[in-house]
Amino acid sequence: MLQIIKKAFPYYGKIYGVLILCIMLGLVQGVVALVEPQIITLMVDRVINPALGKEAEYGSSIFTFAIENVPADDYWTMMFILAGLFFGFMALYFVTFYIRWNIAHYFSIKSDNQMRLDVMRKVNSFGPSLLKDYSSGDLITIVNSDSSKIRDFHVATIPFMIDSIFYIVVAAVFLLRISPWLMIIPLITLAVFTVITKGFLKLFETLYGKIWEKNSELNTETQESIYGIRTIKAYGREDMRKERFNKRSEDVRDFSTMFAIKRQRYFLAFDTTDQFVMLISMAISIYLSLQFEMTSGEYTSFLVYLLSICGSFVDIIFLASDVQDQKVSTKRMFGLLDKKDEILEKYGDKKVSKKPHITITNLSVYADGDETKPLVDNVSIDIPYGKKVGIMGKTGCGKSVILKTMQAFREYDAGSLTFDGVDAKEYDRGEIARAFGYAMQDVFLFSNSIEANIAYYDPDASEEEVRRCGKIAEVDEFALAFPDGYKTLIGEKGFGLSGGQKQRVAIARALLKNAPVTVLDDCTSALDIETESKIFKNLSENFQDKTLIMATHRAMALKDFDEIIFMDEGKIIERGTFDEMMALNGRYAEIYRQQMDKEVFVSE
Repeated sequence: MLQIIKKAFPYYGKIYGVLILCIMLGLVQGVVALVEPQIITLMVDRVINPALGKEAEYGSSIFTFAIENVPADDYWTMMFILAGLFFGFMALYFVTFYIRWNIAHYFSIKSDNQMRLDVMRKVNSFGPSLLKDYSSGDLITIVNSDSSKIRDFHVATIPFMIDSIFYIVVAAVFLLRISPWLMIIPLITLAVFTVITKGFLKLFETLYGKIWEKNSELNTETQESIYGIRTIKAYGREDMRKERFNKRSEDVRDFSTMFAIKRQRYFLAFDTTDQFVMLISMAISIYLSLQFEMTSGEYTSFLVYLLSICGSFVDIIFLASDVQDQKVSTKRMFGLLDKKDEILEKYGDKKVSKKPHITITNLSVYADGDETKPLVDNVSIDIPYGKKVGIMGKTGCGKSVILKTMQAFREYDAGSLTFDGVDAKEYDRGEIARAFGYAMQDVFLFSNSIEANIAYYDPDASEEEVRRCGKIAEVDEFALAFPDGYKTLIGEKGFGLSGGQKQRVAIARALLKNAPVTVLDDCTSALDIETESKIFKNLSENFQDKTLIMATHRAMALKDFDEIIFMDEGKIIERGTFDEMMALNGRYAEIYRQQMDKEVFVSE
């Protein structure tokens, strides 16, 4: 419990004053619940029984003073006073209840939201190693479930536990006022519950961790089934995915059922103990009543207190089991938040200039750090500001690895990367990313309008600027055909648009960023040659002064670039201008002629 408080203190410490106030209001509610039986005692002993012809009884009620000056036979006045007290306390109960839960939830939700935001910041800023340690289902469970459980710990578990302890202590005092013998049963009950609880909490500490994992697996399966729906349908594998989803769902169902059964067995043990306690207590209280050591009203309040004490014992036990669940959530949540990004710590705080000169020298990147598996092998590229560089090569040759390394999305193992002659590690990693407008190989669009997707980097961009970038990327060609134009809503991950249309939106998004360097990572593969040619013509006309780096499989697309680089197995095997590459008559020239022949054949 202390571990949860310690870990969550940065978020909830600032509202501890509010939470303490809520606890105090909860204790007021407890006081109301405790004193109401005292009022009922007087109603039975001094009003109801005498009105029915029985002799008035004088017991231990703390409210005797309220009616001590009222004539013994003035039952209506006494009932009016006692009923007024009763309803007054009830009003106090509801007022404190309303204030307590409103302010507790209002302030705690702010802390909860801050925790969720910090998780998202961590996910967004962390390197690729984070996704190796956490599945998408893990991250969804942490954001959606774990933060809520930590909030419940502060606004429900702790206050309710304090309420229950307070009630037990004060109720015990009232029982002692009636007769010390009445405390024997609660003490025996506490001893029995303690024995049962030991096994209960030990079991559930393990089960809560396992049910967390089951829910995480189901979340991952759900996300993949939704995001991969096009691929699933294309291969006609709906039945297979349905079976996998059902399997995960059944795992959660079966484990939750087993969990509930085990929980109910303990609840049955607690309930059975309660029943025995009630029988024994009734026997003792009847004996005391017959011995004239307990009034009828005291007997009534005794039963209320005893049932409430036993109920409070059970509440504390189940709240303690909730703490086990909340401990699991805290461990997962702060395991992520406290995780150090060792790569980020290697970077400095410099900002990239508005016209960066990028230099890659003898750069090598290995698969999983294994020198025998180079993804990029001893590559050197000089890119002064404004240069247009095209990179070609078969899939897996290292094109995308170079582009990602250049933007600090991936680390290199040997060689150097500099901006304006300064090592990349001296720059802020976020600032490096901001220096690039990146249209990725795998296009991701958000469930929003075409306009909003293009303006993702700058949501306040003017409609004219969005349209300008859209026109350069040939988005106009399809967007204006929709009834709502650029305001047309598209589905999650761009559902509703073709692959080529999504690529054009991605290019427009990269252009609107207006970064010094634009990187196009094979993002025209789904476009026809005519549309691609139009886009490059537009780029050359509108972005002449900016650096452009492009990875592609189309030789024709690089014809007007300042330098063409051809890679194979992580190495540069050819480089030069278009004329130099054609004169070299190597791989690039061969692919260029093959692709030109196909284009001519198609056009004929």
